[in-house]
Amino acid sequence: MSTLTIPKLADELFLRPIVISMNSLALSTLMSYVMSANGSIDWRPITICVTSDILAMGADHLKDKEEEFSSDCNDTNDPRLASWFIYARTFLAASAVLLALALSQCPISTLLTTAAFVAPALLWTTPISFKKFTLISRRLLGRFGEDKHQPSASAPVLVIKRIPGMKAIFNGIIRGCGIYTVVLSVLSGSGNLTNTLPSPWSVVQLMVWSTVNRSCHAIMTDVRDFEDDMKAGVPTIPVLLGSILKTKVILTACHMLVMLAFIENPYIMGSCVFAAALVWILGKHSPKKAFLFSSHSQSLFIIWYLLTRQYLQL
Repeated sequence: MSTLTIPKLADELFLRPIVISMNSLALSTLMSYVMSANGSIDWRPITICVTSDILAMGADHLKDKEEEFSSDCNDTNDPRLASWFIYARTFLAASAVLLALALSQCPISTLLTTAAFVAPALLWTTPISFKKFTLISRRLLGRFGEDKHQPSASAPVLVIKRIPGMKAIFNGIIRGCGIYTVVLSVLSGSGNLTNTLPSPWSVVQLMVWSTVNRSCHAIMTDVRDFEDDMKAGVPTIPVLLGSILKTKVILTACHMLVMLAFIENPYIMGSCVFAAALVWILGKHSPKKAFLFSSHSQSLFIIWYLLTRQYLQL
């Protein structure tokens, strides 16, 4: 186990959640802009998406680092390391306050939508036991008749993270479809939803592009940890395929299919080419920070589009 240091804590608890959430910032800004009837940018869905991203990722990292911290007696006696966990909780609490503020200004449908997409992310590494559900069902059955079944000694425990392929699926759906649904609920609730998106965008483009891009990025991070996951038996996509090369071929094919499907959109085309190039540039020996480029293969081209629109309006 690697030794905890202040730079490592700062990276895991602050830098990574902030940098990754910047993709949600860019994507929610784009969707808010192209989906609004008056071409304005609504701060509410952007705040909801960014803070939800920080909370989900930050809470996951905080839990992992606290377990690592408490397992080493040398770390627990270091007050400087302990203070960083206080800073991290304060950071997450501030994000939660901003999220609550934004949700308070939105219709109830936005709250329900956000909860539906954020809850699985928050339960990502939480063991979900079916024992309580079994006990409740037996008690309910006992009200209507004699329960002759004996309670089982053990019940299955589900950890979402351990389900093969769920990391990629969840990342794609939450950050692709989830962001679109949040923006849709906010704009429709305020009567500012456009009927037709400006060229070259469409609803299908936004959802498919975002979902595939985020899913592929999640798989790319598993490429980095291929050897460790193989030894630990973690069922990631590269481990299931048994080869980094096969994984890269499939990821490249996914990006190219999206590019060909929406080849009329230069921003999606450029993003897909850039993402495919990163698939082959990055590998298991690349530093972790290098993989942050993979998370922003969308962001750069979204910024390009927004700057182009701003220039044309001058």
